[in-house]
Amino acid sequence: MSSNEFLSIYKNLFPLMKRHLDMVTLRHWDKKISSSKNILNKSGMKFYSQNDEDGILMEILKRINIKKGNFFEIGVCGGIRNNGTECNTIILLMLGWNGIWIDGVNIDLNLPENGKLNFIKEFINKENCIETFNNALKKSQIKKSEVNVASVDIDGNDFYITEAMLNDGFKPDCFIVEYNGKFPPPIIYNMPYEEDYVWKGGDEQGCSLQFYSDFFQKHDYNLVCCNITGTNAFFVHKKHMNKFKDIPNNINDIFYPPDYNWFTQIGHAASAKTIEYFARRNNQKEKK
Repeated sequence: MSSNEFLSIYKNLFPLMKRHLDMVTLRHWDKKISSSKNILNKSGMKFYSQNDEDGILMEILKRINIKKGNFFEIGVCGGIRNNGTECNTIILLMLGWNGIWIDGVNIDLNLPENGKLNFIKEFINKENCIETFNNALKKSQIKKSEVNVASVDIDGNDFYITEAMLNDGFKPDCFIVEYNGKFPPPIIYNMPYEEDYVWKGGDEQGCSLQFYSDFFQKHDYNLVCCNITGTNAFFVHKKHMNKFKDIPNNINDIFYPPDYNWFTQIGHAASAKTIEYFARRNNQKEKK
């Protein structure tokens, strides 16, 4: 078989194989969701998030009655595409929110200057994060008190950045963090700080869910959900907890172990042009 013939067969078969993997993964998710003890998991949907985070976040915001606001996401180049087209807050941009993205690598997007979405290219560590955050907020004309959703996913020093944010006055209604599902409750684990840490694929990165839960409680946040693949945990400020009385009290009924996949995609692949469209639309910031 010639290389051209092999390439032709591959091009024809790969989309079918990928579609099959998508369907198998979705059936797997459905089975897990149907047996979940946490009702928030039943709202899980993937549109532009890496997994089912979009649906969970939208349900949380629906419960606390926030239709439009501001988001702050650190680490937006994860996932399969690794270019800024797959993260937790794209869905908020499309709902008309304003926001800030920060990452140490470039995103594959052409964003307007001072539009609804501002991107700051900066490798974040404990030493430079506060200055970077304050500059980004000033540029975007957003106050710390006006940030409704914050998300941190940098595959390493996540806790130290999250801690710095809360100590510096960030008090979002919902805080999303990546946790290390390799360590189930009640295991306490927090990666020792390394200023220039870059994840190489091992299980030494990040924090256990129990560590995060204990930490966030000290800052008046409660764990309400983990996504179905055991990647992201959602914490809600205690002022909203009367809207979450149906959430399990036991952390083990919320925790999900790692069940990562690299295939599932709902609809066509995320396009940079689509995100750019929403970033440009209604460029003038709307007063809340």
